[in-house]
Amino acid sequence: MSGNETLGQPQVVSLPRTDRERARLEDFEMIERTRAALALLDSKWSVDIIILLASGMHRHARLVDNIPGLSKKVLTATLRKLERNGIVSRQVYAEIPVRVEYTLTPLGWQLTEPLMALYEWAVAHENELTAAEQATKDPVESISRPALTLAPAPVAA
Repeated sequence: MSGNETLGQPQVVSLPRTDRERARLEDFEMIERTRAALALLDSKWSVDIIILLASGMHRHARLVDNIPGLSKKVLTATLRKLERNGIVSRQVYAEIPVRVEYTLTPLGWQLTEPLMALYEWAVAHENELTAAEQATKDPVESISRPALTLAPAPVAA
């Protein structure tokens, strides 16, 4: 018996893996380009803005009104990013007061197609996704905790 073996313990043997396959260059290219495309939507509000612009909302104030939780500052920053990426165009009208409208560019309209496909996939698989989420939910997480309430103020004697 050698010094590395112990009684009753199975020995782990490492065999060469001849069935390992390396990813193809095309796979890495697909991953890289997909990540670049998804980066266009990395802002929390990009999808909301694109869908609302596609449905006919064009003014800054209307967009703010229709996206709860979105500040004017963040909307402006997101619109500028989408404009830099060629998804949105900005048109300023020389009126008093100045009127600014945002529209989707042809590239932006093309982006609505995969967004709609993703929406349709989510609707078609809603029950499966919900069931999978429920099946993997942590039981401790699902225990409801009682709501916190303030104790009544002591009565002055």
